[in-house]
Amino acid sequence: MSTQVISDAGTALGHLERLTDELRSRGWSVEVAAPADRWPCALVADPRTPAAEENVIAARERSGDTWSYFYGWGERIAPCADPAAAADALGRVLAARGGN
Repeated sequence: MSTQVISDAGTALGHLERLTDELRSRGWSVEVAAPADRWPCALVADPRTPAAEENVIAARERSGDTWSYFYGWGERIAPCADPAAAADALGRVLAARGGN
């Protein structure tokens, strides 16, 4: 693994930790995984929709140095500079999926 990939994985983990803080302050459960052989990710669940979970990653945008949160299927959620907006978007998606 190159130094750049290791550095980017560390940056991604830092962004996920900020999102984790935001989600946990709202009562969500979050499990962050950062194995050495894979990109860091977070499994998030809103207690109001326990059957619905979502995987989230933080990654650099294709055009530049901006970082954003992405759903497990690759759709952009929100910029990493705004973890509250990402938490709001996750809440809407999980509520729709959970039938609320």
